[in-house]
Amino acid sequence: MNPRRILIALAALGAALLPPAAASAQSQTSSPAMAAGLAAQSAVVRVDLSGGAASQSLTLPNGKSAIIELPVDVRDVLVTNPGVADAMLRSPRRIFILGLKNGSTDAVFFDTAGRRILTLDIRVDQDPSSVAQTINRIVPGSKVRVDAMNESLILSGQVANLADADKAVQIARAAVAKPEMVLNMLSIAGKDQVMLKVRIVEMQRNVIKQLGFNLNAVLGQLGEPQYLLGTAASFGVNGSLLGGITSGYQANTTKQPVLQFPCDDNFPQGRLCDKVVRDITAAENWDTATIKDTAGSPGLNKAEATIKAFERVGLVRTLAEPNLTAVSGESAKFLAGGEFPIPVAQDKDGAVTIEFKPFGVGLGFTPVVLSSGRIAIKVSTEVSELTSQGAFSLATPGASAALTIPALTVRRAETSVELPSGGAMMIAGLLQEKTKQNIDALPGMTTLPVLGTLFRSRDYLAGETELVIIVTPYIVGPTTPDRLQTPVDGLRIADDASTLLMGALTKAYNANPQAPSGRSYQGPYGYVIE
Repeated sequence: MNPRRILIALAALGAALLPPAAASAQSQTSSPAMAAGLAAQSAVVRVDLSGGAASQSLTLPNGKSAIIELPVDVRDVLVTNPGVADAMLRSPRRIFILGLKNGSTDAVFFDTAGRRILTLDIRVDQDPSSVAQTINRIVPGSKVRVDAMNESLILSGQVANLADADKAVQIARAAVAKPEMVLNMLSIAGKDQVMLKVRIVEMQRNVIKQLGFNLNAVLGQLGEPQYLLGTAASFGVNGSLLGGITSGYQANTTKQPVLQFPCDDNFPQGRLCDKVVRDITAAENWDTATIKDTAGSPGLNKAEATIKAFERVGLVRTLAEPNLTAVSGESAKFLAGGEFPIPVAQDKDGAVTIEFKPFGVGLGFTPVVLSSGRIAIKVSTEVSELTSQGAFSLATPGASAALTIPALTVRRAETSVELPSGGAMMIAGLLQEKTKQNIDALPGMTTLPVLGTLFRSRDYLAGETELVIIVTPYIVGPTTPDRLQTPVDGLRIADDASTLLMGALTKAYNANPQAPSGRSYQGPYGYVIE
């Protein structure tokens, strides 16, 4: 027999006679490089079995492993869901648990006698370590911890500002299937406070000119009807409010016949009584009457003419400077004004439901402090005031006067801008020019040479409006109370002697020496001079 064949047969027989444990160890160490790699990246879990069979939980990132070390030999491991996790026996007392995909399962460990010694609850989630490393690298100075739970990510820890927190959330959302699967539990190390200063400046200039003749003519006759011909101007700036002249109903300018009738029984028989006939019913028994005279003004016709000349130049300045402070990421609102009632409903009994609407100077904004000291602001501001132009009058049954609901003149702006601390930007502006011109005339009479001017009236109205809204944000911090100054600092009401003898309303005294020096005023007491 060939000696080489004899050696191969002896080697095969020796391998067959090895004990099972030795054979298992030999097969399990067939890939020492793989075992070394798993051991290098795996967490070690040591189990204490001094109290008998144990139960323990294990959370694994997807694609990662853990090493279970037991004080006794393990012969077999049963994994209920091999698709979620797998177990590898590297030695009788060291087992590798591999996380394959997200989910839950358990592994049961048996000793050499077949007794259960450990039940391990395994949950495999997404690996949060890579997300945490990415966040801490992109957001320097942050200390963010990322935990996984049921395919969701939980962010905890501390960041410098709200902008860094938003960056961390955006990075975490890129690692999950849905944005709502990221739970933000981050805290801000030091929240910045932002003060917003808003300036609303408006200038209005109006010019009104009126020139012409106001001619009224009344043509009367016997009876009540009157016929009026005139050039009463209908332009909006006319009327008694601005000095225009209006003419009313001309009473008793025509004549009615006066008839004499026999008096009634209260008078001596044969006496005649006078009666003014104003309509057909008053002329009954007219066949027994005689015409005596006519009642009314001496003339049947009446005419009047007035020269109308008016000019006005107006200038209106509106200035509002509301200031408001809010924490970064929070909203704040401010209103200096009032509320006026508006009826919104009425029941069957006539009771009216009132709702109040605000007016005045309002400001609302939400600041977000970004990196490098820039501030993103969502701001809404307005200046409104009550006006009779556009007002609504509601007549109530049984009431002597109508209910007038005023209208509002509003300047409003709402936008989002990004500015550095202390930087200013004009967020809104308006330049408006309005011209109105009207000529009132008597038809057919204006074509007469020279005299045609007497039968027409000219009204001219011009208006210019310029409006600007400027915002300036500042990153501010608190200070000591003694460095803050209020409008009443340094104010003392004058006594009776100063008020009666000197006409003074206030007395000045030394203000807070530590308060910042402001603008000084000089002039009579009781006046504010800008």
